[in-house]
Amino acid sequence: MCSGGALFDFDNDEDLDLYLVQGNALSPSAVGARLPRPNNRLYRNDDGVFVDVTAFADVGDTGYGLGAVAADYNADGYRDLYVTNLGGNVLYRNNGDGTFTDVTEQAGVGCPLLSASAAFADIDRDGDLDLYVC
Repeated sequence: MCSGGALFDFDNDEDLDLYLVQGNALSPSAVGARLPRPNNRLYRNDDGVFVDVTAFADVGDTGYGLGAVAADYNADGYRDLYVTNLGGNVLYRNNGDGTFTDVTEQAGVGCPLLSASAAFADIDRDGDLDLYVC
């Protein structure tokens, strides 16, 4: 079941790509040990055809996803991705080559509690983006 997502141009080709967040089982025993755990999906828009690039991009978070927001938080020209979960949230830095790196720990934004949504904005008007998580 998809519970949220984000439309954003992760590859800077001037069309919107799609990231879908999956509401995963809280434990493998809830769905059976042999069933695969669903993961979030990133689809690259290739002239109106959406291609699953999740594995290559390394953004297949398997937490109980609730939401996602995209913004260029580090001002490098590429939109990054923040995923809210029931449990640890994830911040993916866009590497600019079609892949992402999990920088949650380094950025200190891995809230271990329930987070339903998030937003990026320059709250303190200092010229960089701030992250609001609720």
